[in-house]
Formats: sequence, C-alpha cells, structure tokens
Amino acid sequence: MFVLEVSGIGCGGCVSKITKAIQLLDNKATVSVDRAAGKVNVESNESPERVRAVVDALGFPSKISA
Repeated sequence: MFVLEVSGIGCGGCVSKITKAIQLLDNKATVSVDRAAGKVNVESNESPERVRAVVDALGFPSKISA
C-alpha cells in the first residue's frame, strides 16, 4: 500500500474521478480517498509512479508520500 498527497480534491465528483481512473489502471486496486486531508490510500499491483502519473493527468497534482 502507498499514499499519494493530492491537491485540488474539492468535491465528491473529484473523489469519484480519481478512484475510477486508478481502478481503470488496475481493476483490483483498492482506493480510499480522504478529501479533507488530501490523501489517497492505494493498494495496487501498479507502481506508485504509474498511479501518480494517472492522478496528475486528471489535473490533480500529486506526490508519493514518504
């Protein structure tokens, strides 16, 4: 599991968009979004870098949390 720090998660639609995009990349991924904290917890077989790139491509700047 890894955590992304994501900017700009303003509404439930944003949460849904991020979740769906990650699950399109890996349909077995488990995604949990904490909108208030700007954190996305991801359990996936994909690399954190690939998942981050997908989230960034949606227009949500993100970084992998250390």
